[in-house]
Amino acid sequence: MKTTIAFATLLLVATTGWAQEQQSPEQRAKKRTERLTTVLELTPEQAAKVEALSLKHAQEMESRRQAKEARREAMQTEMKAKREAHEAEMKAILTPEQFTKWQALRSEKPQARAPRRERLQEPVK
Repeated sequence: MKTTIAFATLLLVATTGWAQEQQSPEQRAKKRTERLTTVLELTPEQAAKVEALSLKHAQEMESRRQAKEARREAMQTEMKAKREAHEAEMKAILTPEQFTKWQALRSEKPQARAPRRERLQEPVK
């Protein structure tokens, strides 16, 4: 019986993870509490405590997600600025013909790496 309840709880938590991305922390906490109240037959006092805990957890996770997104955006901005600065320095060093050739070489690199990536992903025999 306990394993069935544990499995049902795990299943509920796993399946609700997919739908939770568009919901506010408050909505996620409320839904999680409603499901756990039904599955675990929580008393009203337990449900209130579970909802408070779920809300706290959902808010912490939302805060972490937002911080991660902000770090990612800052990193992208920084890398773009570095690429642009590098390109400007190369343009100052090279002749216009060399610079054009260099840009063509750079655009070929990702295509040249594709076969190498495929070789690395092949199973070892």
